[in-house]
Amino acid sequence: MIKIGMCDDNLNSIKIASKLLDAEIIEQGLDAEISIVSSDQKEIFDQIYSKNIDILFLDIDFKNNGKNGIDFAKDLRKINKDFYLVFLSAHQRYLHLSLTTKVFDYLVKPINRDTISELVSRLKDEFTYNNTLFLHLNKWEYVRADDILYIEKYGKKSNIITSNITYTTTKNLNTLLNELPTNFVRCHKSYILNQNKVLSIDRKNGFAILEKNITCPISAQFKF
Repeated sequence: MIKIGMCDDNLNSIKIASKLLDAEIIEQGLDAEISIVSSDQKEIFDQIYSKNIDILFLDIDFKNNGKNGIDFAKDLRKINKDFYLVFLSAHQRYLHLSLTTKVFDYLVKPINRDTISELVSRLKDEFTYNNTLFLHLNKWEYVRADDILYIEKYGKKSNIITSNITYTTTKNLNTLLNELPTNFVRCHKSYILNQNKVLSIDRKNGFAILEKNITCPISAQFKF
């Protein structure tokens, strides 16, 4: 599921935008949720650092409650280059400066339903074709690549293992490996491993130890 964060020093304003966004997410069938709405830049920084936000709606005019949005976005880009950024502002004068932060869109307040509808449609198209952040299991279902611990061959199908859920796809391991980022490697003839999730390797027993003591088999030739 796509995780959305919204940050504005005016919580009443951002809550109105969040209701419009939530309604449009449901209307267009986007597999997403608004996971955090906050006026606290430190809280947003921590979530971006932990890669818990895929799309961030960020106000520019923070007045005396933190850095201006463009400077804050530059700080966020230093720790996470992958999230999608949508600026919110009552003015167009920051539009040119916003381009320095790898911005996806720039919305001028007040936000209306048509603006949100067009944006959600574009985001839906973007995630349909983006295999860096999301792995598509079929036409309708996808999973965040960063949530995947490992993938195992399951007959003629493949199981995608995350911390809480196991997904199944008809794609084989070779196809999946070609669609995933480079931190995913073939660690065994029947397994693909997300190297970013490895805590340690047990060579004696032939498995990688992942979060929450979940293990994935590795071959004797696998190098980490």
